Amino acid sequence: MNQADSQAGALAVDSLLNYETVKYCSAEAREADRYDAALKRYEAASIRAYSSLSFLHFGQGAIFAVGMTGMMCMSAEHVASGAMTVGDVVMMNGLIYQLSLPLNFLGVVYRELSQFAVDIDSMFALGQSRSAVADAPGARPFLPPRAAAEPLPSLPTVA
Repeated sequence: MNQADSQAGALAVDSLLNYETVKYCSAEAREADRYDAALKRYEAASIRAYSSLSFLHFGQGAIFAVGMTGMMCMSAEHVASGAMTVGDVVMMNGLIYQLSLPLNFLGVVYRELSQFAVDIDSMFALGQSRSAVADAPGARPFLPPRAAAEPLPSLPTVA
């Protein structure tokens, strides 16, 4: 999904930066088709990712609901036998609910860390890539001319 998103973004930026060339060569339809194909790949990858995420959330919810139902049934038996009070049941319900909340947060943290690792890997790969344009052998380094510093005009003061 990340790669498809990057490709779609790169195509959009490339087309916009080379707007004059695309227009001069009458390639608007071709660029639009390329961008549309990239967006379709991103859409398919996104649907797969969100479907699996929805399945995961459904599984977590089902496990939590079954566990909470079992705990409430056991608590009801203990209240009926006098071993627990209604306050104890409320405390157990709140405790289990509070323990389940970090599960969703841990999923978000895991997803963000995974995205971070992918981005860092892409950045290092970019740093190792060679430039497509190379200097001619024996080329001198470019030294820009020094600009003379001119004082800024003074602004009128308000009295």
